[in-house]
Amino acid sequence: MSGLQKKSNLSAQHQGFSSLIFLIVIIVACGQMAQTIFVPALPDIASSFSIDAGQLQAIMACYLLSYGLLQFIYGPASDRLGRKPVLIFGISLFVIGAFIASIANSYQLLIAATLLQGAGTASAGALCRSIPRDHYFGEPLVKFNSFVSMAVVFSPLIAPFAGSLLTHYFGWQSVYSFLAVFGLSVLLLIITRFKESLPADQRKPEPVTHSYRFVLANRKFRNYLVCLVATFAGIAAFEAVAGVLYGQVLQLSPFWVSCYFVAPIPGYLAGAYYAGKLSDNSKDMYHSVALLGAGSLFLLIPGLSNLVIGWSLLVGSVLFFTGAGILFPVLTSAALEPFPRHAGVAGALLGGLQNFGAGIAALMMSLVPMHGQFSVGALCAIMVVLVVLALNAAKSGTDLDKTDVAVL
Repeated sequence: MSGLQKKSNLSAQHQGFSSLIFLIVIIVACGQMAQTIFVPALPDIASSFSIDAGQLQAIMACYLLSYGLLQFIYGPASDRLGRKPVLIFGISLFVIGAFIASIANSYQLLIAATLLQGAGTASAGALCRSIPRDHYFGEPLVKFNSFVSMAVVFSPLIAPFAGSLLTHYFGWQSVYSFLAVFGLSVLLLIITRFKESLPADQRKPEPVTHSYRFVLANRKFRNYLVCLVATFAGIAAFEAVAGVLYGQVLQLSPFWVSCYFVAPIPGYLAGAYYAGKLSDNSKDMYHSVALLGAGSLFLLIPGLSNLVIGWSLLVGSVLFFTGAGILFPVLTSAALEPFPRHAGVAGALLGGLQNFGAGIAALMMSLVPMHGQFSVGALCAIMVVLVVLALNAAKSGTDLDKTDVAVL
C-alpha cells in the first residue's frame, strides 16, 4: 500500500471517529441538558405552583430514577432490534415529555412529564456506552470514551446559562419548550444521519434474564459498576442541593447560581483529558480516588459545624468532579470491553444503575433535613469509601469469569 493510500485511510478513519463522537454527543445532550437546564428556574417554578423550593429537588430525582430504570429495557432491546430504532423511540418519548412539561399547569403534571423525559433519554444513556463498543475496543475505546466524556459535559455547562436567560425573558415554561425543539432536532438527526452500528447477524435473540446473568457473572464488571454508581451518586447529590445552597442559603442571584453550579465542569473536562492521555490505568485510579477523597472532605468539614461556605463548596465540587472525570472513561471502557456481543446489556447496567443510584441520592437529599453542607459531604465521603473497597475487590483474587467471544 502506498503512503498516499495509507494517509487517505487514516484520514477516513479519523473522520469516522470524529463523526461518531459528534453524533453521540448530540444524542446524549438531550439527557444532559434536561438534568440541569431547569436549575435557574426553580424559584419561579416554586412560585408558580406555590410549593416549597426544597420540594423541587424531586424534579431531578424523578428524572434520574426513570432515566436509570428504563435503560434496563433499552439495552437488551437494542441487542435484539438494533440501536437505531431504540434511539428513535426513546428520543420521541423525550420530545413528548418536554412538550407536556412546557404546558404543565400543576406540579404533579410537571413531575409526570419529567418522568416521561427521563424514560425517553434513557435510550441515549444506555446506548452512548454500547455504540462505541460496537466500533472499538482496547486503547481506542478508552480514548473514544474520554473524548465523549469531555464533550458531553459542555451541554450541562451551557444548559444552566440557557435556562437562566430563557426564564428571565420568557418564563420557566420556555425552558421545556426549548428542550422539546432541541429533542425534535436530534430525532431528525438520528433518522437521517445515524447508521446502524449493530448488524442483524450480530444481534442476540437470547432471553433477557440470561443476558443479564451472563454480564453480572463477571467479577470485575460488578466492582467497576459499584465504583461508577458510587461516584455518580456523589455528583448527583451535589447537583441536587447545590441550587438550594447557592440560591436559598447564600442568597446568590440566578446568574451566579448558574456560574457556581457549572464551575466543577472544567475540572471534569481536565480529568477526562488526563485519562485519555495516560496509558497506566492503575495510576489513573490512584489519582482519581485521591481527588474524590479530597473533594468530599472540603464538602464535609464545614458541614460538621452546620456551615455553608461558598469557596468550600466550589473547591470540593471541582476536586470531586475532576476525580470523576478520570474515573468514568477508564472504568466504563474496562467494564464494557469483555462484552462485544452483550454491549447493550452491559451498557444498560452501567448507565441504568449509575442513574438509578444517582436518583436515589438526589431523593435522599430532598428528604433529609438540610444542616449546612453536612448531608452532601457525608454522602460523598461514604461514596468514596465504596469506590476504594470496590477497586480493591476488583484487583483481588483470580478472575475466572466468562466473557464474550470477540468477533471482530
